[in-house]
Amino acid sequence: MKLIVDSGSTKTDWCFADSSDVYVLVHTDGINPVVQSYDEMLSVVQKQMLPRAKQQSLDLASLDEVYFYGAGCTSELRLAVEKALRVAVDEKPSVYVDSDLLAAARALCGTDSGIACILGTGSNSCYYDGEGIKEHTPALGYILGDEGSGAVLGRNFINGILKGTLSRELRDVFFDEYHTSQADIINKVYHSAMPNRFLASLSKFILPHIDDESLEALVVRNFENFIISNIRNYSEAKPVINAVGSVAFLYRKQLEQAAMLQGYELGKILKSPLEGLLDYHFANK
Repeated sequence: MKLIVDSGSTKTDWCFADSSDVYVLVHTDGINPVVQSYDEMLSVVQKQMLPRAKQQSLDLASLDEVYFYGAGCTSELRLAVEKALRVAVDEKPSVYVDSDLLAAARALCGTDSGIACILGTGSNSCYYDGEGIKEHTPALGYILGDEGSGAVLGRNFINGILKGTLSRELRDVFFDEYHTSQADIINKVYHSAMPNRFLASLSKFILPHIDDESLEALVVRNFENFIISNIRNYSEAKPVINAVGSVAFLYRKQLEQAAMLQGYELGKILKSPLEGLLDYHFANK
């Protein structure tokens, strides 16, 4: 049995698979070594993943290989993630930890070359040559970068609501539905543990109100900024954008508009990389 894991800032999907179409999914909070300590990551493994795997009658002793792909899993930080995983799987299976960007590339492109993007709570992108990441524009996080992400979309939305560049009608509906105020929003952004999650969660309001022209334009502009700041750097790539993540999936129409405006086509769009990763790992044994 293989364990293929897709972990972002918000949630982690643990896929226990015997084949590409026979598997069991377990869901937990996100694991990200950039923003979490080893003890916090270990807590997710011990207090969430293990009990939920047990509820599904999964035998972790039968694991042969573990592939963990996660946000923040750089070469410097991935050892802490591997150490936390070893608590769950012991020493028997091989444990492979790498970035969520490589997961996106393998899921979207397989063994072909292409542009692979992540558009979820955060954003990222690369040019993948069919084996590894050949070119990469640094994402820089939602304060310095992350154009196209849910967090930046939420940030731009709040900016428009509070500064009046979005309609007063939309502002009134938002404050009424969320039972919030400017002071509450400022507190959540500047004093909560993970403001990026709060900002990204505002997509739950944005999507149902996407028929508002000014709001749709804001979404398209967020994607255009992503393409301009990140995708244009990949000189060898064909002008086709492949993307994985909830924001890409839910706002596919607006992403396609932005791509067209910037001279690109839209390729494969996946809500989660797991489907593509299952194909990749069982086709490339």
